[in-house]
Amino acid sequence: MDLTKLPKDDDDAKARADRFESLDPFPGVPRALLSSFEIADYARVTGMMWPFAEKQLKSASYEVFIGGEVIWWDGKGRRQSKIVKRGTPLILEANSIVFAQVEPVFRLPNYIAIRFNLRITHVHRGLLLGTGPLVDPGFHGKLLIPLHNLTSTNYAIDTNEALIWIEFTKTTFGYVPAIEEDLATPRDPNKFKGFPPDKRHLDPDKYLRKANAGNAIQSSIPDSIAKSADSAREAAKSLSRIRNIGILAALGIVLTIGFALYQIGQQFGSMVQNSQSLIASLSTDAKGMAEKITTLSTENRSLTDKLVELKDANERLNERMNEQNAQIEKLNSPPRKQAKKRASSTRKGP
Repeated sequence: MDLTKLPKDDDDAKARADRFESLDPFPGVPRALLSSFEIADYARVTGMMWPFAEKQLKSASYEVFIGGEVIWWDGKGRRQSKIVKRGTPLILEANSIVFAQVEPVFRLPNYIAIRFNLRITHVHRGLLLGTGPLVDPGFHGKLLIPLHNLTSTNYAIDTNEALIWIEFTKTTFGYVPAIEEDLATPRDPNKFKGFPPDKRHLDPDKYLRKANAGNAIQSSIPDSIAKSADSAREAAKSLSRIRNIGILAALGIVLTIGFALYQIGQQFGSMVQNSQSLIASLSTDAKGMAEKITTLSTENRSLTDKLVELKDANERLNERMNEQNAQIEKLNSPPRKQAKKRASSTRKGP
């Protein structure tokens, strides 16, 4: 076993994984997200994934391609599967769910956990990945990735491109508290809860049976679309029935409204005739009143003229009376002067 080189085959990788399952070959590496250097070192020494290619490394992750069994259920709920490798065509039908294995076999030591995520290119194209789950330390086997095509068209995956990115995190497994950490729990390596051995190297069907008891796992969107289509057809039939009933009802309403309008028209005509008769009667009365008003106006003018004549006559009478009074005063004036003269002569006597 040459630990300076990558494992030469799967058996070599398995032997290294068994040897370093709980033995960290790089204890000086901090417990944190691993960079590309540490990912390469651990992959080489511990055989934590095989096959491994350094060209697939990024600064803190590793790209992984589809490789293995791909499983899906058709529209009738029948299980379908095929083996897919790099370069093999793979079509995801519109609004469908597909479960795909990826290339490497993982044999994670007890001190390294992984997470995976879909490449952003696939996300932008409408592909959804059941992403974010933590794969516990000690997992052995192939990852089974659920892919959901959310688009309304078939999606062709280029299997020559990586499907997911994986990140590796070193845990605190094997950490020994300092003496001064009084509250730290005493470490007993035998009490470490490792990955259950019976859950290693499970085939895809075991995962799916556990997830859905062997039933078909399909997208609910096609069923919803089918139900919507059925509902639309039923609605169209109902609309047709309603339309037929509506035509008869509309005809009945039109006849009813027509008869009502006829009656209203008859009543309106009668009202018009009565109104015309009343108008004619009022017109005749108005003419008579106008004639009376004309006659009264003429008589009023005659009375006014007579009043003017009487006023003039009264003024002439007043003038005559004034003249007569003046004459009477003149007639009475001489006798008074003679009396005055007789009185004067009496006083002068002999």
